[in-house]
Amino acid sequence: VAAKNMHIDTWTYNAAVSACAKGNEWAKALELLGEMRARHLEFDATTYTTAISACEHGPTWQHSLALFDQLSSKFRPPSGLSAGSVINACRAASSWTLACALLDRELSRWLELESRTGLVPWEASEQELRSEGVDLLAASQGMIAVLKPSGILTEEVIGQVQDHVRRRGGPDLTCVSRLDLPTSGVLAIAVGGLASAAGNYILAQFAGRLAMKTYHCLCSGHVLGGIGSRAVRNAPLSITNSRTGAHCVVSLDGVQACTSFIMKACYCTEARQEADDAHFAF
Repeated sequence: VAAKNMHIDTWTYNAAVSACAKGNEWAKALELLGEMRARHLEFDATTYTTAISACEHGPTWQHSLALFDQLSSKFRPPSGLSAGSVINACRAASSWTLACALLDRELSRWLELESRTGLVPWEASEQELRSEGVDLLAASQGMIAVLKPSGILTEEVIGQVQDHVRRRGGPDLTCVSRLDLPTSGVLAIAVGGLASAAGNYILAQFAGRLAMKTYHCLCSGHVLGGIGSRAVRNAPLSITNSRTGAHCVVSLDGVQACTSFIMKACYCTEARQEADDAHFAF
């Protein structure tokens, strides 16, 4: 664009920095920010958030933190997604104390903003939720945990809870994690929309990789090791839709995820006990 003497503005650079974020080109993103300063172009909130995302996987967390502090000083408290990007950068560098301190600081700012804008926290009623068939596992200030059974879409469970909350004058809900159709498990739901303190808080924890999910799976196939063996799988994951609902698949265009597993037990199926290519369920 610059070589063709076309008009370049903040929006143009934002698009370029966003592309760097998707390609993990953090150094190029910082170079583009330097060009913007040299051209005296104004940074907007998008400039900062996309640059923070680009620097999330860089070799130093200081770049992300510096950009985040600049964003915080010029605009309203950053979103949970931006905070999560910085928290993840700190966590990856083993700066756990800084990551937790940042999360606590931003929670205080989100709560303060919520009080100024007149948003009133809404508390879930455990008894009322259970009376409508929602399997409520736990409830605390701004957060509820419900059970998603196997064979039911995550979106259906959240929709059921959302309908209940709205009928009682409650706010939107925020759920940043989902379970596949065959999977049963716990859904953590923030009682509040994405702009709420609870919504930003849960988003920051998941974006910052502070939340950990544990699955108990029964699989079939060749044995991957002895009982107690462990392995780690790092791969980008994305959501794809099919006739049976949304599924999580490995994709180069997905979000980086780390999965570790431990083999708890191993069983030989009767049909395979005498076969040469015996398969196991474990």
